[in-house]
Amino acid sequence: MKKKLSIAILIVFFIQIGYLSYHLPQIILLGQEFPREIKLSAVIAGICLGVLLFLKDPAPPFKGD
Repeated sequence: MKKKLSIAILIVFFIQIGYLSYHLPQIILLGQEFPREIKLSAVIAGICLGVLLFLKDPAPPFKGD
C-alpha cells in the first residue's frame, strides 16, 4: 500500500514539475508576474516532495566492522 501511494504521489510530483518547467521559462523571459497557477503548482510539488520523504523507509544505521 505504501509503495502504491508513493508511486501515485511521484506521478503527481512529476506532472507538477513538468508544468513548471514548461511555463516558468516563458514567464521569466517575458518578465511577467507569476500567476496563481504557477505558485499553486510549486506548492503542490513541494507538498508531494515532503510526503515522499515522509513515506521513505528509514535507512539502516551504519554498521562498522
